Amino acid sequence: MNKLKTLFVLCLLAASIPSFAKVRLPSVLASGMILQQQSVVNIWGWATPGEKITLTANWLVERPYIVAGISGKWLIRIPTGMAGGPHSLKVEGENRIVLTDILFGEVWVCSGQSNMEYTINNLGGWHLYKTEKKDVRKHDYSRIRFCQVKHGFSGTPADSCDVTWRKASLRSVADFSATAWFFGKCLFDFLDVPVGLISSNIGGTPAEAWTDSTFLASELGLQYYLSSPNGQHSKERRVSVLYNAMIHPLINYRIRGVIWYQGETNILDADLYGRLFPAMIRNWRSDWQQGDFPFCFVQIAPFDYKEPFPAAAFLREAQTKALALSNTGMVLTMDIGNPKDIHPKNKQEVGQRLALWTLAKTYGKDYLCYSGPLVKKVQREGGFIHLFFDYADSLYSKGAPSGFTLAGADGRFKPAKATIKGNTVVVSSDSIPVPFYVRYAFADTASVNLFNQAGLPAAPFRSDSMPFFAREVKIEINTDSLDHRRYLALSCFDPACSIHYTLDGSTPVISSPLYQGKMRLDGSARVRARAFMEDIPSLQIRNATFISHHGVDKILTTRFKYSNQYSGGNNALLDGIEASEKFNDGHWQGYLGDDFDGVIDLGEPRTLDTISVSMLGDPASWIFLPVRVEISVSADGITYSRVEEFNAVDNSQIKDPVRRSFTWNSNGTVKRDPAGSNLFSVSAPPVKAIRYVRVFAQNIGHCPKGHPGAGNKAWLFLDEIKIW
Repeated sequence: MNKLKTLFVLCLLAASIPSFAKVRLPSVLASGMILQQQSVVNIWGWATPGEKITLTANWLVERPYIVAGISGKWLIRIPTGMAGGPHSLKVEGENRIVLTDILFGEVWVCSGQSNMEYTINNLGGWHLYKTEKKDVRKHDYSRIRFCQVKHGFSGTPADSCDVTWRKASLRSVADFSATAWFFGKCLFDFLDVPVGLISSNIGGTPAEAWTDSTFLASELGLQYYLSSPNGQHSKERRVSVLYNAMIHPLINYRIRGVIWYQGETNILDADLYGRLFPAMIRNWRSDWQQGDFPFCFVQIAPFDYKEPFPAAAFLREAQTKALALSNTGMVLTMDIGNPKDIHPKNKQEVGQRLALWTLAKTYGKDYLCYSGPLVKKVQREGGFIHLFFDYADSLYSKGAPSGFTLAGADGRFKPAKATIKGNTVVVSSDSIPVPFYVRYAFADTASVNLFNQAGLPAAPFRSDSMPFFAREVKIEINTDSLDHRRYLALSCFDPACSIHYTLDGSTPVISSPLYQGKMRLDGSARVRARAFMEDIPSLQIRNATFISHHGVDKILTTRFKYSNQYSGGNNALLDGIEASEKFNDGHWQGYLGDDFDGVIDLGEPRTLDTISVSMLGDPASWIFLPVRVEISVSADGITYSRVEEFNAVDNSQIKDPVRRSFTWNSNGTVKRDPAGSNLFSVSAPPVKAIRYVRVFAQNIGHCPKGHPGAGNKAWLFLDEIKIW
């Protein structure tokens, strides 16, 4: 009996200890990798608890070893020598792993959202970079190595991620981050040492997703992000999920520094980004335990965000605040953007500007001019304002200096004229005889023409400190399960805010009704809601048009699953809420490359008068109207009759975001939706005893030739399917 009991206890102990059987390495430690030169690097992994792990490196005389702990984890630190190679490394325990073709060089993490993620192929292919293509063909860049981190999401910090190392070649360069490639190539050309680029990025992601939640929880004022609206509609936007899955697994890997290109997704919380972004940098530096390593970031480029306020300008201002941290640099892009394309093509200039800062500040190339003019002093002189800059040698403008505005004590800004005097600028305006404040290029799409001798643009700025904030209000309209009536619920993720609203489409002000709890909606309504903080109105106003129709809250079955990246939730197409012309307003359903094919079960037979489905066209965001729409009806869900078909939608004529309704109407007369929008006029026989409605919308499939994303999958966006 005692023997059986002992055996039982041993089995329990064995089951409680992780079983790794053989020595394993994280995928970032692989043949072909680049290790940071002249440093102490970490080699780590997993093994059977108590197993002895020995390293043999061809550049070391010693053979360091360690015994794996009870968790099975182990880590050994070893020195590296001067740039060069190839080297080999052998890891031995119960089994043997041999890594070859290892180079010593400079290792950089390249992270952010889509403007860091986009490859040359994403941006249109090599034909846009013909000179660079010839250069790659002509020279051997195999000493530049790419480490691509596969997209991943995790609710807790992960120990490993899926990565691959590749040598630079014509094919691999075209499929790697374009910004990172041009940065790394410039370093390689200047330093003549191997360069390792670790690309860890995902488009459309906010900074809080790249930051440890425990770090945010300890930062004053950033607890807001623990329930941030940025993460409500897609997993890749949730706080910490990308840090956990795509950064934390890398922190044992020795690096020289980080380049970063992100900010577009945080434009509506710019007042907090000035604290969030520096917190993220401190978070990474703390975890990597390499001190204040170099961190150079790109200020977001001009783009028309269709906001009623200069959201991007406030975000750029917030980015600038990160320069208060030691060993940080900022690359300016106001002169190389495209107001119609959030993914500007000139990535070689972005990469080279990142490299300029790095070469000057990290590698001691002090003779390089690495920054555009940054205002350092604003001096009022009667009817003028005098501006003094850093990095302003040989200041000049392309044409008359433009983009300057002045305001008096009332804070109302008006266009102003500027004159360059040496390395300073004097600003004045006849309409502002006593100026108090000055702004430069403080708009989403401002053009700039002020440069220094290196041809680098001056940074946007404002001298005023007028308070602003942009908190979103979430609008929900749901059916109560008990009384089956519709109710309006408003909420704000910032508990310091109050909410004021209107139901007639007018602008909410402080005297508008205060939201105090969910309210019953007895019919269609145009809801507008706004957050207020100590009577200061949010710059962001949320809109939602509620349309009462037969399809609200009914069952929808679809052939293809919508993308989680842009999702208004499972009920978005039958919730009665009409989306705006903004693709990220939380009410659209997005389908990447797929068609939409859905059937609505009305629950009982009805006589139908109208069926209408709303679509979005926004080619600048890779969203296209469908090439064909078909509306069919059925009494039994088996046999369908087509009542309307729309063909040959011309996306090439769409320049700005547009909502378009595809509508069947039984009486053939001009009609409006009950809420007063979407004029249509079509004709078809009346239909009776209909229980099922089928809507099919054919995706264009891929971005067309001549489009910035030509050849890549296109988005199809749908909103409410309205049935009367």
